[in-house]
Amino acid sequence: MAVPVAPEVPVVVVDDHRLVAGPLVGVLGPLLARHGFAVRPLVSTVSAAIDTGPAGIAVCDVILGPGTSGPEAVRALAEHGWRVLLMSGYAPEEQVLDAIAAGAAGYVEKSEDPAGLVAAVLAVHDSGLHLSAALAAMFYADLRRRPLPAGSELSAGDRRVLRAVVQGEPPARAAASCELTEAQGRDAVGRIFAAAVARRQQYQLTPRELDVVRLVGCEHLSTAEVARRLFVSIDTANTHLRSIRRKYRLVHPEAPAPLPQRTAAQLWARELNLR
Repeated sequence: MAVPVAPEVPVVVVDDHRLVAGPLVGVLGPLLARHGFAVRPLVSTVSAAIDTGPAGIAVCDVILGPGTSGPEAVRALAEHGWRVLLMSGYAPEEQVLDAIAAGAAGYVEKSEDPAGLVAAVLAVHDSGLHLSAALAAMFYADLRRRPLPAGSELSAGDRRVLRAVVQGEPPARAAASCELTEAQGRDAVGRIFAAAVARRQQYQLTPRELDVVRLVGCEHLSTAEVARRLFVSIDTANTHLRSIRRKYRLVHPEAPAPLPQRTAAQLWARELNLR
């Protein structure tokens, strides 16, 4: 019989797809109860999760229909003391990585079996992080696409751990296969997450650039209209658009060199699932 990790550690699933998440909550309840967790009723918004009571672990869909979603959802939950384990059937890689940079502790796909999801919750509770094969694959692709400056990227050993997890080995087994202790493996996972966050901070859009992307990509405003909406000059709006295009081409080196500024903003809006 499993030994409880703590008395009544709260877990809440935040998902607006009730037909999928409702049964999931029913399955998770008894499985997590064996480990000392108490699964609360399903909620569909971040504000409802916060209102459920003392913070614990929030298993949060990456893309929520109503209200706060993505990185903003992670930040809102974290501000109220929640550890966030992201979950999705499908979410754009860019949005998942931005949510990790916002403070999420891990990511699992909805196709994960219940035992795998329980293991993810336990990892988030025990070590604060969970590195799934799906998230490791995103980290590895991001590492190859957007390396950090020399001397600040992952060591060869950390890369071996990351590749082993990509290939399907749980982090503990990946550490063992790389001839590391379990503690050394946890440290490697911590560095893998830290490097991923550093890469996002180096390349991600600023809050004001995101405002411009929404206005151009979602509301289809002209540059002059963007300037009026944000109370800035047209020159400043164009400066933001140039930065948006520069960062898009850094992230997508295959993009054509003469990529128009507005097209870059529209592509970012679509890729980040902005609305």
